[in-house]
Amino acid sequence: MKKCSLLLIIPLLLVGCSDYFDRKSDDSSIPASRFFGNEGAFLSALTDVYTQLRSDNLFGGTLTLTMMDFLSGELQPLGDLGKAASQHDFADKTLQRQLDSMVSAAYRAVASCNLIIQEAEHTDVVFFNSSQKNMILGECHALRAALQFDLLRLFGPSPQDDGSFSGMPYMTVFGQKDVPLLTKAQLLQAMQADLAKAEQLLATTDPILQPTNPTTVVVGRVDRRLRTLQMNYFAVKALQARLALWSGDYEHARACADKVFAHQRDVADRYQLFHYVAPGKYASDYEFSREFIFGISTQPKGFPLLSDSLQKAGLKVTDRLRTIYPQAADIRYRAWFKASADGYALTKFGSETLLSGYVYSQTGGETGLPAAIPYIKLGEVALIAAESSAHLGRLEEAADYLKTLQSNKNVDEAAQLQAGGGLTKEALLQLIYTEYERELLGEGQLYYLYKRLGKVGSPRLPR
Repeated sequence: MKKCSLLLIIPLLLVGCSDYFDRKSDDSSIPASRFFGNEGAFLSALTDVYTQLRSDNLFGGTLTLTMMDFLSGELQPLGDLGKAASQHDFADKTLQRQLDSMVSAAYRAVASCNLIIQEAEHTDVVFFNSSQKNMILGECHALRAALQFDLLRLFGPSPQDDGSFSGMPYMTVFGQKDVPLLTKAQLLQAMQADLAKAEQLLATTDPILQPTNPTTVVVGRVDRRLRTLQMNYFAVKALQARLALWSGDYEHARACADKVFAHQRDVADRYQLFHYVAPGKYASDYEFSREFIFGISTQPKGFPLLSDSLQKAGLKVTDRLRTIYPQAADIRYRAWFKASADGYALTKFGSETLLSGYVYSQTGGETGLPAAIPYIKLGEVALIAAESSAHLGRLEEAADYLKTLQSNKNVDEAAQLQAGGGLTKEALLQLIYTEYERELLGEGQLYYLYKRLGKVGSPRLPR
């Protein structure tokens, strides 16, 4: 089997542990001298993984607003990076550097997960809460699968074509220098195994399965009580659905997506930690964060400031916006964009949007948190269920998922289609693909949709 030295891809994995853990900024790791001596050290290490995720090189920039959405072609070119990404000019040096930095950051976060898993599985530390260890392990298994799945979706072939894909490593051992290159099928199998392990570990321990409202939290802090701002049981099921859809396993994708909706079916409204945001119910939560199954917490000077700065620099959505949102009453169109003489600005993540209803002050009034970075949302899972059902020939079921989503957005296309007797697989899929665009614009996911449908190519994985 071919081997790949990762020296050029992820040099941070190959330095000594002391050097690796010495940096203490918002996007760095834990000092080795205080590492894993007690339960708190494991929690700190996991918190560090989440702070890495919100860094500029990952979901706080590159994998969302500053690169991926230019790759999708839904944002007008802005700056050297935006122009190169919009044109898919993967030979451009600026874009190459950004890809290099992103890959290094992604594998560095994977390495952190691997180290936590290795230490937790062999530690003598007695955890005060017996379920905490399994929660930590479950989150790490899921996070390392999620990160490497995004790398596969970006650098690997489309689901329909292996092409000249030479393989990628799947990192599971901290500090491993020479790692075998796996085929697409082997990579997907490894990711499925990690997510299955995460599901098993979280199924009996995750408090999201017995939801309650927390009291107060500190802005920017990764708080263990806010389960939708961390990898949780339902986020794992949503990821399994996303991965199964990419693999073409529609039956499994539909089944996993349906498990997510158990939270809506089985939990009283006042205790639901994620749910659809209906017209008139989102207040200042313009990004509809209550629909996030997993969102990454951010500081006020993080993702919201990035969004504001891009708006000030003149970032605009392409002219396709009005085609994507033909019904002006769509609450996403009304809340997420601001019209001007030269186009539409994307405003859904700016400093004006606040996550309300998550936490309450001691006097009982609601407090607000800064906008989170969406990773996977209820709307995407509904569309996975609808698309999978349509491919399986369950057209009424597909229409029901789509109608429920659209009715909460003030849109009635699926209902009209069904009432008019035009419920065909082709018509449903066209509506579903358009609905993906409406739901996910600005969130780094549309490039993956277009690639899954065979409409765009791939950059090369930095070596």
